[in-house]
Amino acid sequence: MAASTKKEDNVAASASDEQLLLNLRERLAKRGTRGISSISKKFKIADDNRSGSLDVNEFKKAMHDFRIGMNEKQCNSVFGMFDRDGSGEISYDEFLRMIRGEMNNTRKTIAKKCF
Repeated sequence: MAASTKKEDNVAASASDEQLLLNLRERLAKRGTRGISSISKKFKIADDNRSGSLDVNEFKKAMHDFRIGMNEKQCNSVFGMFDRDGSGEISYDEFLRMIRGEMNNTRKTIAKKCF
């Protein structure tokens, strides 16, 4: 029984990049507001060299700590989606931007009113 639970926790090996990102967003969202606030703390913990950003190995460590259930190839793929500038590192802002996704119309309207 425990083996089937573990299998369910892992992302399917055939998942597309978009499915991987959606899975990551959903798993982090399930943690609620506490989960979002803990992302910053875990991001800093995974940043072994204290550079303020994560390289691919630090990112893999963070995904493991978040218990996302991705294999190494999937982590590399998702890291590439987060690292839009191709620097080999992702900042906390890049990470959070990808997790939050595009702003919906309500958020856009509020942002426009503020600025």
